[in-house]
Amino acid sequence: METLVINIPEKKSALVKQLLKELGVKISDPSQSVDTTVQHPNKKTIKTIEDARKGLGLNEPIKDVHSFIKSL
Repeated sequence: METLVINIPEKKSALVKQLLKELGVKISDPSQSVDTTVQHPNKKTIKTIEDARKGLGLNEPIKDVHSFIKSL
């Protein structure tokens, strides 16, 4: 799925909305749109985070972002 934001001239708005609706496109007002999608990391990302916390592949475990960035 892809999200697009398009500006439609007022006088063409009804025509464009009708066409998009016929094509099965979901139309929403971006000012009222709230993304409630919860994303979870995949297995590889989880393992990478766990390895980083253990210090694997690093000089020492990552305690916080600030100290990690300073170590780079």
